[in-house]
Amino acid sequence: MHEIDLTNQPRIVALTEVMREVSRITEPAEMVRAFGPWVSTRFRRDYFISVSRRGLGAGRYKITRAIAGRPTFERMDLMPKFDPWSSWDELPVHEGGLIGAILDEGRPRLLADLDLTRDAVLSGVMGDSAGAMRSLAAMPAYDNGEALNWSISFSADEDWYSPEEFEAGMLDINMMGTATRNLVARKQVEELNARLAQQLEQIARIQRALLPERNPSVPGFEIATSYITSNEAGGDYYDFYHYPDGRMGVLIADVSGHGAGAATVMAMLRAIIHCFEGDAESPAQFADYCNEKLMRSNLNGNFITAFFCVIDPATGGFTWSRAGHNPPRVRRSDGRVEVLESAGTLPLGIIEPLGAEHDSGELGVGDTLVLYTDGITELRNRGQELFGEARLDAALERCSGQPECVVDTVHKAMFEFTGSMTRQDDQTLVVVRRTGQGR
Repeated sequence: MHEIDLTNQPRIVALTEVMREVSRITEPAEMVRAFGPWVSTRFRRDYFISVSRRGLGAGRYKITRAIAGRPTFERMDLMPKFDPWSSWDELPVHEGGLIGAILDEGRPRLLADLDLTRDAVLSGVMGDSAGAMRSLAAMPAYDNGEALNWSISFSADEDWYSPEEFEAGMLDINMMGTATRNLVARKQVEELNARLAQQLEQIARIQRALLPERNPSVPGFEIATSYITSNEAGGDYYDFYHYPDGRMGVLIADVSGHGAGAATVMAMLRAIIHCFEGDAESPAQFADYCNEKLMRSNLNGNFITAFFCVIDPATGGFTWSRAGHNPPRVRRSDGRVEVLESAGTLPLGIIEPLGAEHDSGELGVGDTLVLYTDGITELRNRGQELFGEARLDAALERCSGQPECVVDTVHKAMFEFTGSMTRQDDQTLVVVRRTGQGR
């Protein structure tokens, strides 16, 4: 094997350093500062201007850079630090002159025997240097097939650019333009993402404010809740309601989808619920009422799963209705787990009338009612396997049944299943345990 030594090739060494530097760049303005000296080592030039007609009318343009002299790696001070992308609105708009004629023609140009002293635009930009320039090379940088940006190099020599040099210059300019355009696009995406993240955080704060500030204190019962949001604003919701005779209503709901739309529907549901004035003893009537209001609200394809129950603390008796929601669990005092699959209908917001049903049961002393959203059972591990109801039930069987123990045990089981703290969906738990006779 024979190796050709490239370390004694100055241009290859310089290009290597330029490419290394370009790979680190995050700001569009820095791309020109990194590439400019490389271009200057390849082509003689005494003055350089860059021109853009992006977003401007016919015949109108802006001069985004004007560089006197010949920047090199040793003379980086000749490269301006001005950022035309962030200061675009401050740049004056020009018309006419030699530049206007070049842009109107729209093709690469090599011009000699120049007299720029009578060109108002170039004389204004270049000052006394304009009278010394005798030739120019105008190279378009294409964007989606249009020559929106131009690099124009001037020389005091009459004949200074060969067609071969011009060809290499066109490649350099367009490569630099594409890289710069990508950086501009990335910066715009980063700014949009930052604003979106801020908006989603605002939505998340509003969502948390709509939830109960604290869990209710009910004689004969212990209550624990857990509300963990995903990376996007979601639509999980839970609430508690107190009736004059001492009974307690418990609701858990999950709006389909994610983001601002789901959060908005969740806020609508809360407003609808707090306007309910029907029979507190009938969860089915409550579900029909919510469905009727949601159907009138045009949810644009969203729907809501919900479980609502009314508990009598004096007896432990409770009545429920389930609108498409995951069947809650009752962990009995002896560790057995029962599933509340009855009294189920389609989710809210799909059909009218809903035709909600209700059923009833009883919580004995030491029994625990566990409500949850599908962000728990539909959690996936790296192998795309679902956490599922069986693992949830196993976690409930292992714990003591005390509400805080239920929350901790379920969370631990989910982490052991995924090995990660990230979540694809909101995860909500509402746990109610009867400890004795209330009221």
